[in-house]
Parts: sequence; structure tokens; C-alpha cells
Amino acid sequence: MTSSTLPLVPETTTVSGTGACAETTDGYWPWATPTRTTRNPAADGWVRGHDPRTVASGRARAQDPDYPEWLGHVKAASACKHPIRLAGQIHVNDADGNRMVTVDTEDMPDGAIYTPCGNRRASVCPSCAELYRRDTYHLVKAGLQGDRWGLPPLHQHIAIFLTATAPSFGPVHHRVVKVHAADCRKKDGCTCRPEICRPFGRLCPHGVEIRCTARHKASDTHLGQPFCLYCYDHTAQVIWNHEAPELWRRTIQQADRELRRLGRTHGVDLRRRYIKVYEFQVRGVIHYHALIRLDGHNPDCPDAIAPPPAAITRDKFEQAVRTAFVKTAYTSAPHPANNGHGWRIAWGDKGLDLKHVNAPGGTVNLAQITGYIAKYVTKSTEVTGLSLRRVDDLSVEVHGDPRTHLGRLIRACWDLGEHPDYTRLRRWAHQFGYGGHIATKSRAFSVTLGFLRMQRTIWRRTEGHPHTWDDEQTERVIYELGYQATGWITTGDALLANTAAAQARARHLAGLDALADELTAARAVQPLAA
Repeated sequence: MTSSTLPLVPETTTVSGTGACAETTDGYWPWATPTRTTRNPAADGWVRGHDPRTVASGRARAQDPDYPEWLGHVKAASACKHPIRLAGQIHVNDADGNRMVTVDTEDMPDGAIYTPCGNRRASVCPSCAELYRRDTYHLVKAGLQGDRWGLPPLHQHIAIFLTATAPSFGPVHHRVVKVHAADCRKKDGCTCRPEICRPFGRLCPHGVEIRCTARHKASDTHLGQPFCLYCYDHTAQVIWNHEAPELWRRTIQQADRELRRLGRTHGVDLRRRYIKVYEFQVRGVIHYHALIRLDGHNPDCPDAIAPPPAAITRDKFEQAVRTAFVKTAYTSAPHPANNGHGWRIAWGDKGLDLKHVNAPGGTVNLAQITGYIAKYVTKSTEVTGLSLRRVDDLSVEVHGDPRTHLGRLIRACWDLGEHPDYTRLRRWAHQFGYGGHIATKSRAFSVTLGFLRMQRTIWRRTEGHPHTWDDEQTERVIYELGYQATGWITTGDALLANTAAAQARARHLAGLDALADELTAARAVQPLAA
């Protein structure tokens, strides 16, 4: 029996209670300890076949006469690393509201219902993160291609993909590859020859030479680290992270003004729709990846998604967006740490990295952009080398180490958060001050993630026949479920569930490959038959 390579089993720490929901004895706040970013198979007890606890628990479950029933019961969450167990009752009513039957979870295997944790971070739960990534992929694809889920065809709409970065807060070690190899497919973290980090420099006021002649590798730990911790403006960086959502809101409002001016010039009405995600840089500051689509306006049906007028070209649309990013800047709320003044919040001075999607002769197509955006929704601060849950009065003394760059960022969030206008900095100190959503979009850009989840629910409940679904069915089933625990009961249960999920995925992929081979063979034979 083979098992999946995904780390889908709770850690083998000493717990009180069941699964991974219980508190560990390693520290006072176990959820504020750093998360291991690279998997160590030797430290995972479930991987070691000679571990007597894993073998015994797995053998006991597999030898249970009710094992097939249990395996079918946990199928929905079999690939989840930390499934949530719910307990309670499920009531089924008829069309008149009369109760027909009541199902109690005590009569089910393990006395609970297993449901996936739904965490979007790949470092926390690879299975749920992959599902979140695929949903985002189809959401973005629908917003560019259309012709599904009630959206009209969108091939006539022009769109741009941009990357907006933060300004510089001090010199840091960086890696720049100006010329990639012809066969290089991974632009970030590739093995191509980079440029010299910082060939020219001088001594800072603290006696540190701001110069580095190394060609850093993608895995170099010096990347993102300031040359001088005392010269680097950690305070301004966490303030910029804190204000980044507001900066984007003002920027998109300015883009609307520029588009209205452009529309008045040509006598047309224009609408913009967008979706954006954020990504952490190694230095601990975020930057946005955004996809902006240009739509027209139909006065007879204002809510309809209409193609833009032919008079609006890609270059005019690009110029309006660039102007909005250049014009947008403001001053944050005053703070005693800045002599009673606020900080200037604006975008970086290196300009926008802007590309047209599906443009003639362009390098960015629909498939590339959808996959590029979708992969970032499963990431967090792992690229910085630190991943935390929360920071509090006790853990800030550990993680706010002034001798490290990330420690100074966390300490800056904690100290600045004493001011009433900046209390959110303490709440989001584990993300260096940034507290925005991973992805935001315009309402009319595409469907929502909730819509996709509902479609998946309908597919499962109708066993692949969604046309038989009746919306009134949701009112006939009443769930009275409460939280019981998080995680698998034993590592043996996790191993068996994950193995079954891996085998099901393998059979599904094998079936898809066989179907593709049959279609290819049919196309090859068809001309001969004709």
C-alpha cells in the first residue's frame, strides 16, 4: 500500500484531548511559535513505518469490521491535514415543514462529522489550499474568458496585468536576473546567472559598508536583509503595510476618474473591473498583483457586462491606469513616533510592471495569467523565513528580536500599535502590519468563491446530476451541529485516510489520461473513415 507525499497528518506533539486541537506543552502560546516552512520527513512520526504508535493505530482501525463504513464517512475530509469534527443533529423536514427524520452524530463513526479545515495556506494544509487555488483559477478564468455561469463572452474586452510595489525603506540584498536562459520557465528562484547585488556603495553613518559584490542564489538567506539594521526604516515599512489597502482603494478611485475623463473625451461610458492578490517580498513588505478589465456601459441594461467601445485602445487604457498610480498619494494619521506627523503613503518610484493580456504579439496569455494569480492565494509570509499565527505580550519578546530584521518589524508593529489610530498593527504584527484580504475583486468581475462552493455542493448532493437540484432542498435540511475537535484521532487514521484519498486521485487521473488517449485516437481515425 502506497501513501501520498502530502504532509496531511497532525504533528506528533503531546496533546491533551484528541487530534491536533489540543494544547501542546511546548510553550504558553503554542499557536504563536514559528511554523516549519520546509518539511522534514524524519520528524514526521506518521512517515516512519517503524513507529509503533502509527502502526498499531492504523492496524487497529483497518482490522475494525466497520472500517469500510468509516472510510466512506471521512471521504469528504480524507485529504485534509487538520479536519474539523462536528457533533450534533441533522433534521430533515418535508415541504410543509414537518419533521420527517432526525440523524444524530452519535450514531456515526467516531461520533462526529468530518469536514475539511478549508485553510488557504499550503504550509498549513496542502489539500485545502489546492482546492482554494483551483477555485481562484476558475474564478479568474471566468472573469477573462466568460461564457460560463451566466457571464457573457469576454474575448472582446481588453485587460492589463500589473504589479505595484512599495517604495524603498533602505538598501537590502537583492537578486536580479536581467537575462534568463532560453529554457528557463521559473522566473522567480531560477538558476540563471544573476547580476552583482550592489557593486557600488559607501559607509553608512553606523560604519557599515553598503556594498555587496556577491551574485546571490535564490536560496541565499541574505536576500531581503538590510545592509544596516539601524539605517533601515522599519517603522515606515510597517506603516506602509498597514496603509496598503487604503492606498489601493484610493488608487482604484483615481483610476475611475481617469477613465471617466477618457470616456468623456470619446463620448463613451467606461467601467473597470479588477481582481488583485498580494504577495510578500523577502524584505517583509507586500506588493499587489492585479488584473484590471475594461468594460463598456449599456444604458438600457446598466448591470450588463458590455464590451468596451472600439475607440478605446490598449495604450489609452494603460495610460489612464499609469496616471492613477502616479497621482495617488496621501499622508497617514499622525503618530508621536514621527514627531506628531503622519507618513507619506505612495507607490514605489520604480514604476508599474504592466503587461497587456492576450495582446497581439504579447507575452502574457489567459492561461499564464490565471495560473500566476491563483498560485499566490496559497502563500503567506513563508518567503520571509517566518510564519506565525498571532503575536501577544509574551511571544513578542521572543519574536521581536532587535538583532534581526523581521524581529524589528514585529517590534515596530507592537510599539506603534499603542496609539489608538494604529491598534490594528498589533493584531497583524505576525504579518508585519498588513491586515488585508488575500484576494479582492469587483462584484461584476466574475462569480464569487461562495458560488463555486455551492456548485460543488450541488454536484455532490445530486451525485453528478445538478439539473435535479431544487433550491428548496436547502430549506428542508436543518443542521444543528457544534464544534467538537480539530484533527484526526490517531496518526493511523490520518495515514489510512490520506492513502485512500491518494489512490482515488490516482484512479481519477488515470481515467482522465485514458479518456484523452481515446479522444486522440478517435481524431486520428476519423479522417480515414471519412
